[in-house]
Amino acid sequence: MNQEIREILQEIYTGHNLKETDLDYTIANKYKDDLNRLSELNNCCFFIVDLHKFEYIFTSDNFKNIVGYVPTKDDFRNPSDNRFLDSRIHSDDFLKYKEIQLKVGEFIMQQPKDERINYKHIFELRVQNIQGNYVRLSWERQALETDKLGNLWLMLGIINILSDQINTDDFKSFFINLKTGERIDFISSGEITIELTSREKEILQLIQKGLLSKEIADQLAISINTVNIHRQNILHKMNADNSFEAVNRARILGILK
Repeated sequence: MNQEIREILQEIYTGHNLKETDLDYTIANKYKDDLNRLSELNNCCFFIVDLHKFEYIFTSDNFKNIVGYVPTKDDFRNPSDNRFLDSRIHSDDFLKYKEIQLKVGEFIMQQPKDERINYKHIFELRVQNIQGNYVRLSWERQALETDKLGNLWLMLGIINILSDQINTDDFKSFFINLKTGERIDFISSGEITIELTSREKEILQLIQKGLLSKEIADQLAISINTVNIHRQNILHKMNADNSFEAVNRARILGILK
């Protein structure tokens, strides 16, 4: 695992307090045969990241067919080694990937523990294959296992070669809510500026708490009509279709905690 990414993961999950005595690594072993079979059927790669040891503990056998090389244990032990995937990301994409990685982890950690498994994050970026050519990949990550307290422990990764190999510089980063199907886009901080008024932030915080317009109006001593006008302005500024999307995007951008 690339050293920079390892340090980012450690920063994100430093408060996890995972204890090895609470982790059953036989569970991880049970996944491996199934993932190898699925990788052959779907022509994609799978990997598992251990957020206790901060290392890859599994990669599917068909990595050589998708990415062009065979991962070894040395790839895990030597994070500065240039053979593994993080080190093969196109330099322009890697800057965005590294910046957004922290936001992705923070967003997941802000969700209730029982909701974290419902989110899949997807990067679409360029990675160099064994021939030295850059190919566009879909790089997905989602929770696979938690400890008994609900802390994230194992993360599942899935890698596919994208059918679109024309728009080579089209970097994408987004979450999919696996329960609702909602897509939540993540972009680098320099690409978006959203300015909410103090009243709009106040109303958005109350929406986050689950209050309805009438309840917000009563609490703030304003009319329901005024609340609804503010809600519409918030949706417009956040480019959101509904309050749920607005709250999630506000969390991503640091407007809400």
